[in-house]
Amino acid sequence: MRRSLKFISLLMLVVVMGLTACSNGSKGASGGGKIDLSMTIWGSEDEKKIYQERLDIVKKTYPDINVKLNVVAGDYDQKVQTMIAGGTAPDIMMIAENYQAYAAKNQIIPLDDMIKANNVNMSERYSDDIANLMKYDGKQYGMPDRAGAMVLFYNKDLFDKAGVAYPTKEWTQEDLMAAAQKLTVKENGKTVQWGYYPGSWWPQWMQLIYQNGGSLFDENGKPTFNTEPVRKALQFMNDLTFTHGAGPTPTEIADMGNIGADPLFAQGKIAMETTGFWNIGSLAKVQGINWDISPIWGETNAFFNGFTITNASKHKEEAFKIIEALTTPEAQMPMIKAGQDAPATKAGLSSEEFLNAEYGGKKINMAAFSESKIYAEPFNPQWNEMMKLINDKLGVYFNNKASLDDTVTGIQSGLERLYK
Repeated sequence: MRRSLKFISLLMLVVVMGLTACSNGSKGASGGGKIDLSMTIWGSEDEKKIYQERLDIVKKTYPDINVKLNVVAGDYDQKVQTMIAGGTAPDIMMIAENYQAYAAKNQIIPLDDMIKANNVNMSERYSDDIANLMKYDGKQYGMPDRAGAMVLFYNKDLFDKAGVAYPTKEWTQEDLMAAAQKLTVKENGKTVQWGYYPGSWWPQWMQLIYQNGGSLFDENGKPTFNTEPVRKALQFMNDLTFTHGAGPTPTEIADMGNIGADPLFAQGKIAMETTGFWNIGSLAKVQGINWDISPIWGETNAFFNGFTITNASKHKEEAFKIIEALTTPEAQMPMIKAGQDAPATKAGLSSEEFLNAEYGGKKINMAAFSESKIYAEPFNPQWNEMMKLINDKLGVYFNNKASLDDTVTGIQSGLERLYK
């Protein structure tokens, strides 16, 4: 009988311990159990290696949280949407400019409550303009990780030869136009070097609108394409190309094989271009070109991505711990040292490793990124539809085959229908 009582007592103890263990496990990392998270990113194998290195750093802080990194090749948005629809959504997603489409569908969650609960000081971590890049409807939907402002690349040798002072953040659009004209060279009636190549890419014309004090929408969300700041920006671009000949026309670009601005700059055929961080790594491999970068005067665009948490995640608290830790100076350092991109954080942008990095054996004015003021673009759930509408009409205008008035009024009408 005593043996039976002992056995029953022992059995009850085992059951209680088992229930306790199960209870702890369900609490996740904070309760001592192991938590498995999944995270999707895009990029190359080299970039995956850097992200994994960063996750390994974070794991030292959260040893009970395991993060499986998944690089999605091809059409990232389409594939992650398929994952979400199929019930296999990741816990953490890297998202860029179209994060608002996910937020509008309730596929990612606002982070404000967790930011507050974890005492994350957003104003210390980010400048306001960068933090605002991932806000939607007044709420913070992502922790920005990379945020490279558009900067002005310029060929110092071509500037020196033309006797033109190097660009600064005090420049104006008029200064850009004057320099572009002086830096344009013709031989036997044919242009062999252009001062500036804006192209028809949306960041180029959009930043000119900001610099003119305009925007695409007013404070009530109504389209403002048919306004003076927009008209002035578009006129500037066509004047530069077709009136002054300081930028290559679409026909001239086609004759050169539809080559983009980055390779044209690398070949010394244009003296200036406005583009992002990615061009630094490319130019570092080019021999014989003496170049640098300058901040953009006024406001400019930025290319960015950040970490978000899916609504389908069963471990949102743990997922937040990971994305918060990934945006600390220690975890951003592998990205900075690898020259992968411009960090979004204040600490990263002001770090010695970022500011004093060498590219192609020389130092570049990397402070240009933090000195450029970023405008929070009008990203919205209808972004893709908006850009198609705009680009279809601007494509005709930038070929000098439509009037400015017809272009802006046509786009304005289309935007008003889209954003009823």
